[in-house]
Amino acid sequence: MKTPADKTKDSGFDLKKQIKFLQKIEFFDNFDNHELKQFLTVSRWLRVEKDTHIIKENTRERAFYILVRGGVSVIKTVAGKKKPLQLTTLSDGACFGEMSLVMDVKRTAGVVTNTKCFILMVEPGIINTSNVFLQLKFYKRFCEVLVSRLIMANERMADLEITSPSISEADEKKEDIDINETVNEETLTPPEKSLLHEDTIMVLPPMPNKKDRTIKTKIKRLVKTSMHMPFNPLIGQRLAPYLHGECENTRVLSDLIQLDPILCCKVLQIANSTYFRRSTPIGTVAHSLITVGIKQIQEALTETIATATDKKPFSGFIDVSRSFWRHSIIVARIADMLKEVLRVNLSSDIYLAGLLHDVGILSLDQIEANFYPHLVDSKSDLKKNLSEHETTLIGIDHGQAGCWYGESIGLPQYYLDVILHHHFPEKAQSNTLMVALVHLADLFAMARDTGVGGSGYEPEILESFGWIILQDQHRPFLDVHVPDFIETFSQELDNTWSGITNGLDF
Repeated sequence: MKTPADKTKDSGFDLKKQIKFLQKIEFFDNFDNHELKQFLTVSRWLRVEKDTHIIKENTRERAFYILVRGGVSVIKTVAGKKKPLQLTTLSDGACFGEMSLVMDVKRTAGVVTNTKCFILMVEPGIINTSNVFLQLKFYKRFCEVLVSRLIMANERMADLEITSPSISEADEKKEDIDINETVNEETLTPPEKSLLHEDTIMVLPPMPNKKDRTIKTKIKRLVKTSMHMPFNPLIGQRLAPYLHGECENTRVLSDLIQLDPILCCKVLQIANSTYFRRSTPIGTVAHSLITVGIKQIQEALTETIATATDKKPFSGFIDVSRSFWRHSIIVARIADMLKEVLRVNLSSDIYLAGLLHDVGILSLDQIEANFYPHLVDSKSDLKKNLSEHETTLIGIDHGQAGCWYGESIGLPQYYLDVILHHHFPEKAQSNTLMVALVHLADLFAMARDTGVGGSGYEPEILESFGWIILQDQHRPFLDVHVPDFIETFSQELDNTWSGITNGLDF
């Protein structure tokens, strides 16, 4: 049978590799290799190009899809609007089109690929002619997914304020949404199984009310006592093999730690504690490993990972979590690239400064969990005036929150300055050059739709005060024509973008 997408074609993967991919998907947790092999014989493995319609609205094509790798958008046509409305996005490990296995009805939403994707297409007619034991296991797992989504949807609706006008509107919209816009509780980033959790129905929580915002002194106390901050569980998973026994490759250990801001904070906290503190602050992971010792760092990170709470950051909105971790690393890499291009001489680690610049967002998320999920709302202007909205609705912005958190764990002053002033470099009184570089890197990252919460905001890079700081603090830049530099550096980013985003498939 032909695939519904004109641009799809067979993946070309060998059988062993296909089975390996499926083993990492939560849907197939209880399937052995023989059953997975049988399943592959009754399904189609597709490689789908970007901007391809997998499911078209109002069609009766009966197929169930498992997104092994890539990203898709669930869209719906709205009367009076030229462009369809994006309901949600799905990524690695998600399932969609389930209703076609239950009943023969028209699709109520469409699905289009955002990236190149690898997808398994399952047709009910073929599944029903397969081995009876495979049928039983498949439909049992299929029912478990549906039931778990229904339970989680009920729990989320129970948590919402029934009296809120926005809730009734959300309920009306939800009735029109096909179950194919929901996603699995766990997602996959082949070849590793991610511990990131996915919401089942992306219903935004009520926006915080500025009348109920927490007073500043209380926020300061909460931030400074919030020691169990969420880290990227996928990075914790990648670190696991290096946290036991003799670590022969300390470079890999250091590089992995530097993919997560909270794990870096933990290492720097230990190295700058009163027990290990030297005459000067320790500002790099490599120096921390030498000062503290590999074994002590292994034990500390093992304990940190083992005692991690089950609380999901950003109310479980996986798109916000992923964009936060990706944004932190991308800003760090761009800041390091800016330093090299401009030949700026800094004694401190510009990469770590970029990685830690938004750590205050995690702090504020612990205080007001309903705020940051609204970054995914395309109608919201949060991205444009994030600090202002944080101050209005929570009580302080993430720069101040991150600075307080950094003070509580003993981060060096140059990191505190970057965290506090990276949105307003003109306010920095010290370490201004580092603040300016991270500020500009942040703008270049957002200009490529890699800000926290994804796309939707185009910053005015040319208007940044960071250029004035560069011209004042870095004499070789004094005669540089800023618009030309922005254009040239942007082209360089385009040429090296695959390297900048390398390893960020979470």
